[in-house]
Amino acid sequence: MRCALASRLFVLLVPVMVVSTARAHGVRVFWELKGDSVFVHASFDDESPMAGARVAVFSGAEPSEPWITGYTDDEGCFVFVPDRRESSRWDVRVRKAGHGDIVHVSLDAGGNCSGGRSGFSIPQIIIMSACVIWGFIGTAFFFSARRRHG
Repeated sequence: MRCALASRLFVLLVPVMVVSTARAHGVRVFWELKGDSVFVHASFDDESPMAGARVAVFSGAEPSEPWITGYTDDEGCFVFVPDRRESSRWDVRVRKAGHGDIVHVSLDAGGNCSGGRSGFSIPQIIIMSACVIWGFIGTAFFFSARRRHG
């Protein structure tokens, strides 16, 4: 009985996972400091660049209004020079066709940077998916055992 229930659950979940994976289109946004300039690179999960994506840079001193706006180039890159007198924290929002991400750029007084990456890695996504599937299977076993004994 348990094997039959688990196999039915597996048969139902696999198509849902495949469809949701095929439709999902994540974004990866990275940044690095080169001299006084912050270079932002945005791409989709399939590593194709987010060419022509809308970029808005927000200063930590005025987080509600964009400090500068623009678009990524054909390679998904955008460059700006932050005004360190205004703020040492900058938020960069990249969006295209409903997909996007925000990265936080922190510059300390010595010009060093921290952070630089956003999003989940492939191993993290696999582990999270396995945990969700394991949770569904465990819940199904719990309720099927309760029904028989109750």
